[in-house]
Amino acid sequence: MISRGLLGLLGLFHLINGLWMLLAPESWYAAVPGVTLEGPFNHHFIGDIGFAFIASGAGMLMAFRNGVAAAAFVLAGATWPALHACFHVWEWITDGLPSDPHILVSTGIGVIVVSFLGFALAWMRAKQEGVV
Repeated sequence: MISRGLLGLLGLFHLINGLWMLLAPESWYAAVPGVTLEGPFNHHFIGDIGFAFIASGAGMLMAFRNGVAAAAFVLAGATWPALHACFHVWEWITDGLPSDPHILVSTGIGVIVVSFLGFALAWMRAKQEGVV
């Protein structure tokens, strides 16, 4: 039950992040540490990623439902954030860790830890339901 609650909270986190990206992209761009260092504001790009986070969050919120289909939605929802986290890990491997501690913590916890935790919990849930 605890893992379902955590999956639901992570799903809500991703859903809210995606909605923020869509509804107030300039605010999101300015507020998230390190984003402005990745390049100029791009409304279309932020919107595209916002939709991906909304879909992920909605899928992960299926953690509160029972059954094989719900577990498959949870795993599918957790996949995009985990792949996004893998990309950040790869950047750290190839380019080195960020020198700004705010970016290191924001990306390390807010992207990598949150996403890998969500995927691990979703995988365990899918395994329990016989999806994988």
